[in-house]
Amino acid sequence: MTKSNLFSILSKSSITIALIALGAWLVNYASLERKVHYKIYEFTEEEAQRLAKFPQSQYDFGRQAWMGLDAASAADYFHQAISQDVLHIDSWIGLAEAEAALGNSNKALAILAHADSRLENVYRWKWPLLLLAHDLGADDIFFRNINYLIAHNENVQDAYQLMDDRLRGDVVAAVSMLHRDNLSSYLKWLMRWKRVDDTYQVWEKMVDFGEPDQDFVRHYVHFLIRHKRIQKAELVWQPYSDTNGMTNAGFETEITQKGFDWRYYKVRNDLWKIERVKSPIYKGSYALRIFFAGLENISFQHLNQIIPVEPQNSYRLSFTWQSREITTDQGPFVEIYGYACDGLYHKGSMINGTNDWQKEKIEFVPPEGCEAVVVRLRRSPSKRFDSKISGTMWLDDFRLEKLNPQITQIHAD
Repeated sequence: MTKSNLFSILSKSSITIALIALGAWLVNYASLERKVHYKIYEFTEEEAQRLAKFPQSQYDFGRQAWMGLDAASAADYFHQAISQDVLHIDSWIGLAEAEAALGNSNKALAILAHADSRLENVYRWKWPLLLLAHDLGADDIFFRNINYLIAHNENVQDAYQLMDDRLRGDVVAAVSMLHRDNLSSYLKWLMRWKRVDDTYQVWEKMVDFGEPDQDFVRHYVHFLIRHKRIQKAELVWQPYSDTNGMTNAGFETEITQKGFDWRYYKVRNDLWKIERVKSPIYKGSYALRIFFAGLENISFQHLNQIIPVEPQNSYRLSFTWQSREITTDQGPFVEIYGYACDGLYHKGSMINGTNDWQKEKIEFVPPEGCEAVVVRLRRSPSKRFDSKISGTMWLDDFRLEKLNPQITQIHAD
């Protein structure tokens, strides 16, 4: 056997032995990797040693120790996981929790700050960081992550609940901590929980930062009216109300059905139809058309507007109407009554037949304690045989005037 042949045999043998050793190592590694992947652990010291090179397994052992109220062992396992993978964020957070439980609050805060600085724009760990910051009293990190979650529309309700718990319901403090772009979201949260009085501080701060979106203004005013905060609703809505004492008094803009705007209701079977039209009009560019189909003897009360007023002041409501072939003895009419208050009711003349534009006026004095009235179009059911109302009417140019103090005194007397 030549030297070259011997060298070739030895080389091949060495490679074979190396491959066998590598194969054996891979089989063992694959077996361990499978345990880690499927979390098929026996939570023993021996198992932990066998899996010491797998950071995820050490983290899992740390969580097991943590759940068993063994903070010291948990900290050791989290340390081992980080030593294998310095970017294993779950282990960093777990280590901070364990150090805090062991009384090492300074270490816990340092770890929290380290993790937070590296996860500024990463959502995955924001909630655990937030909870840890809450527990450690790290307000700067807590509110920074609160603002992040809200701005990205993640865990919003939970974030506000946790913040409210942290601040013990102090809305003024919350407003000072929240980013200006998150204030509208916070106001919606307070509205959802019907914390009416708490919404005022948030609204005032929003106004300080600039004029809020008008749709949101309507939504907020609608909320205040629903909860009988009429004076506050009027103050909020004042920049958007018409100069004639009502909102959208000539139907010149689309009806929003919110706040102090008009509200109307549709029916599926087309008993009536309410719509803005460009003709005929009395003034401006639009009027409101109400069509009755003549299908039923309807009780109609489906168009109204809530209007803020001052108690014991005299007012005059004026409007114009036109009609075409309105049938039955019971025609529609405009009525005024108190919103959430008693002692006020007035109504205008009944509208029948065909008429050109007519101007009508109704004077009234809201009683003491009455902060708003409702102007409503109404039709009472007829008791006659031919009771199914049909025809068309138009409304335009509503106006509410406050009369002079002398007239108010006469009414009061």
